[in-house]
Amino acid sequence: MNIHKDQSWGFASPLPRNGVVVRSNKELLERITSYKREGIDLPVFGLLGGDLWRTLGGRNEETRLYKENATTVDVDLGCVLLDGKIYWFCAHMLIGKKFSGSKVFISNAAHYGKTNPAPKAHPGDGKFDILKVELSTFQTIQAIKRVQTGTHLPHPGIKYERVESKQFSLKKKMKVEIDGKRIGKFQNVSLRIENEALRVVV
Repeated sequence: MNIHKDQSWGFASPLPRNGVVVRSNKELLERITSYKREGIDLPVFGLLGGDLWRTLGGRNEETRLYKENATTVDVDLGCVLLDGKIYWFCAHMLIGKKFSGSKVFISNAAHYGKTNPAPKAHPGDGKFDILKVELSTFQTIQAIKRVQTGTHLPHPGIKYERVESKQFSLKKKMKVEIDGKRIGKFQNVSLRIENEALRVVV
């Protein structure tokens, strides 16, 4: 069951003995992809880095993960079909170039590196936060300055929506980055949330 207003989220519990500790977006993504493609149930992950860890207010203290007061939460997992091939993501997906041209940013977490492009995004609310960006080069530079603090919204050149699933086709194939990893170029996108599919400890 996803979070609701004024409702507590998560519980105090240590990382189990068979839990898996990861330290980056890349490591978490690779582990999840491997388990998913092999049809193996996901373990509990202890987070020590990455954008999901940062969004959840994690600390870089591995010993904390094994303490009784460690915070355990069930978070959503993004699932996307790109030109017929399935991928998963924990934090975000970027379609297009970072600093120029049209782009679509799909987020399950508030943070993207040191920036905060989706300040309202919550990894346990059952929805994606989607930003469709149409800005000139100058506007992009100005927006980047404000995205550090999450004050770039609202903006007339950025369309913002929150959805549980979405399908769309791009005018042409565009570069896609998932959790910071370049995947390739694609045109047809079909998104859906896997509700509370991932349990993590911070």
